Amino acid sequence: MTTGTVNADLLGVGWTALRAFFSEGMPALQRAVEAFERAESLVRSSGDPDRLTLWLLGTTTALRYSRRPEPMETGLARARELVNLVSRTQSETATISYRTLVEGLCRDLAWVVPAQAGVYLDEGLEYSDRTVRLAKAAARDEWLAQARASRGDLLLQRATDRKAMRRAASAHEDARRRWPARDAYGKAQAALGYGAALLALGEHSKVDVLAREVLQVFQAQGDRYHLAGAHLLLARALYAQDQSDALDEHAAALAVYRALGCRWELARAEAALA
Repeated sequence: MTTGTVNADLLGVGWTALRAFFSEGMPALQRAVEAFERAESLVRSSGDPDRLTLWLLGTTTALRYSRRPEPMETGLARARELVNLVSRTQSETATISYRTLVEGLCRDLAWVVPAQAGVYLDEGLEYSDRTVRLAKAAARDEWLAQARASRGDLLLQRATDRKAMRRAASAHEDARRRWPARDAYGKAQAALGYGAALLALGEHSKVDVLAREVLQVFQAQGDRYHLAGAHLLLARALYAQDQSDALDEHAAALAVYRALGCRWELARAEAALA
């Protein structure tokens, strides 16, 4: 078997396991991390920028969902490397979608390491400034939608008053207007952040409608990980409206996170209605 074949096989194993994570949970994510680790030396020695791009993207995503500080920091470094590689081999404009990975990791690290949240959020927002400018210059709605949704997530995490929360929701609203119809799945994932912004503003009935819409998308995709997030979003909206169904939705979210072995997400979900 040639080095190129082994390279391709390991990348394929990693990506197959990474995709399985969203339906099967943490055992699949661990398989993905291990496969990507084994592939690194082969990918880097191949000198093929396309394979390196695939490897960096898969590794970054897998480490992001580990929800552990050290692997996520490594993922952040890999995401920056990915942006630099694409900028060097393609163009800076082509980095827009990859730049949002850097921003997403900064937001998620602010969750996982709250003592350093301000540092991570400042880093993410500074990065986001450039991403939005690049997307506007490119005049591509699908890129600007991603950039604006990512910025909305960061703004919400940084928000300390209603005005700041409104800016976060407005960024998401702009993203939703621009999101291409062909990418209902990506739009649904971004909608979880929009729903969180609406919750912060007390617009619970809007969240109710939004959460039910995205539940259908995730069910159709077999994406149990984001399905749990949608159940939790709906539970929070219903709870704020004193609806008894809130407890059923909360229980559904907990059951899925528990089945997936996502302990960090489970702990957050358990405290969500406190």
